[in-house]
Amino acid sequence: SQIDYDQKNGFTFSQIPSLRRRLSGHLPSLGKRGLRRIIHRRIPCTRWLSRYRWKEWLARDAIAGATLGIYNIPQGMAYSVLASLPPVFGLYASFFPPLLYFVFGSSFHSSFGVFSITSLLAGQTRLQLLPDHHNHTEKFINGMGPFDPIDVISTLTFTVGIIQLLMAALRLDFLTAYLSDPVVSGFNLGAACHAFIAQIPSLLGVKIAKRPSSFFVLFESVGDIISSLPHSNLPTLIVSSLCILFLISSKSICARVRVLRLFPNELVLMIIVTLLSLLLDLKSSHNVRIIEHVETGMPLPSIPDLRLIPYVIQEAVSISIVAFAVTVSMGKLFGKKHKYSIDTNQELLALGLGGSISSFFSVFPCSTSLSRSLVNEAAGAMTQMSGLFSSLIVLLVILWIGPLLSSLPLFVLSSIVVVALRSLFIKVSELPYLWRFSRTDFAVWIVTAVSVICYDIIEGLAVGILFALFTVILRTQFARTRTLVQIAPNDYRDKRHFPHAKMPVVPIIRFDAPPIFTNCELLRQSVKEAAIEMSGEDSVSSLERGDSWKPLVLDCSTWTYTDSMGVEVLHIEMCTMKILLLFANLRSSVRVQYESSGLYNVLSDNQFYPTIEDAITIAAEFTRQDPFSSFPDLQNKLSKYITALSSE
Repeated sequence: SQIDYDQKNGFTFSQIPSLRRRLSGHLPSLGKRGLRRIIHRRIPCTRWLSRYRWKEWLARDAIAGATLGIYNIPQGMAYSVLASLPPVFGLYASFFPPLLYFVFGSSFHSSFGVFSITSLLAGQTRLQLLPDHHNHTEKFINGMGPFDPIDVISTLTFTVGIIQLLMAALRLDFLTAYLSDPVVSGFNLGAACHAFIAQIPSLLGVKIAKRPSSFFVLFESVGDIISSLPHSNLPTLIVSSLCILFLISSKSICARVRVLRLFPNELVLMIIVTLLSLLLDLKSSHNVRIIEHVETGMPLPSIPDLRLIPYVIQEAVSISIVAFAVTVSMGKLFGKKHKYSIDTNQELLALGLGGSISSFFSVFPCSTSLSRSLVNEAAGAMTQMSGLFSSLIVLLVILWIGPLLSSLPLFVLSSIVVVALRSLFIKVSELPYLWRFSRTDFAVWIVTAVSVICYDIIEGLAVGILFALFTVILRTQFARTRTLVQIAPNDYRDKRHFPHAKMPVVPIIRFDAPPIFTNCELLRQSVKEAAIEMSGEDSVSSLERGDSWKPLVLDCSTWTYTDSMGVEVLHIEMCTMKILLLFANLRSSVRVQYESSGLYNVLSDNQFYPTIEDAITIAAEFTRQDPFSSFPDLQNKLSKYITALSSE
């Protein structure tokens, strides 16, 4: 039996630790060694810098950082437009956050900075609170103000950072588990649709008022774009189309030629079109919108307006979770490839510090970028030292080179955004695989994408997460019950897949979910059906009128936990239907729970077995002799329990 097995192997019923003991486990010692461990964990650069191979790695990190910095310039300016801000703010977002991630980040290859989804969410938040109108009244929010767009963005970034710091302090990094791959993939596609539609007016050279968030707002925006087509700026439309064609074709060519894979085609495009704009005076001669003014020098630090926090808190929660999920997934991807591990809680702390500190310098919310991270890795980066060199390249543009880009047409930045969104639109190619692998994941993907497209980004993400949780509840509540057959000694499998296998002498069933209150009725019904089938009776009442007890083996290998209702249902059913349940393959954690709940005071030790084979052996003896000869203690316990049930 299980008790014999436990005694032989020294099993002990270790109790669940108290809250004080759990908390003390997370509090490191404050001695010299403990303090050094805290510093190395919370400031990771102190750990890897002490082991840095300067002669071997510095040149590689410098080359990767320079390459990354060149990529950061056009991407930062383009995503700043996506965030509904002047392009120069994208340079700030490409300088401050990477510096902070260099100090606090635990991934060696992730490129932290501007990211399309967080930029789009920030832009939508700003436009909802402060639409792009030219009358003075629009600069006030509920009587407060006046505000500039950067006031809203700075407060949003600060709030995102504070939320992430709170999540790190409360060790809520596990929340990313609720952002499953189908949810994230469907969300990315829906958000890409919003970002794409938002860039079309700039590509056409028209201005379209931003609509407030509502159902089918994306389709209404498409209608506005179609109605504005007759007013398109023809030179803008032609040149922007050529820009998109250049970016797509150059990326395709560079992907095939190894030497050209790090070719900065976005920066080359910006230089060419800027020179063209200067020579042809596109602004005056063809009414093409250009950047016009790029400030030089570092922005003066300013405190975010805390009065705006209640107005941005909802969006800040969504941005903080999305940014963290993307950063962790990228960090794990590169960590697995290069054989190192990341600290998810430290990543949350790095994001929180990066957001809260950067918000004082006019930075919009940031995250890890897959495209830049791949460029960083391909360029030979070894550590986050490449991020430091990247920030230095961006600093040169902020301090001196920025004004040279003042003649850059805005449609070039929109073209860069549109082409960058291709990787998100490709997510639709995952659908055939999801359909074959899991119809549930397919449904989660579709519901999330459709919700984001038909409503809005934040609301659609919430719907996707709730639907994913709903599918988990459904799969637990309506778990399947399997009848097992014998394939080989101590090898029992699902009867559906092995219809010609040997039937055991005693029925064996497996309930493919933990027995809890949501599925206890389903478990009750499964036990009833198995009992009726093995007895040959035609109803439950016939079983209850009978005098003989019958054994039934439960394969408990899928039970990771249970609750009081799940345990009680099993015992009540056993008593009322005269079924002797034999538990096999029960996990240690569940047995500890049974011990704590007092279930062993009602059941016999001889009802628990380490394997199905052991349970079958006892069950076979049970059917050939006096049923309770092997369970003398159980007979007394059952008599008391049945008497108690009858009196209720």
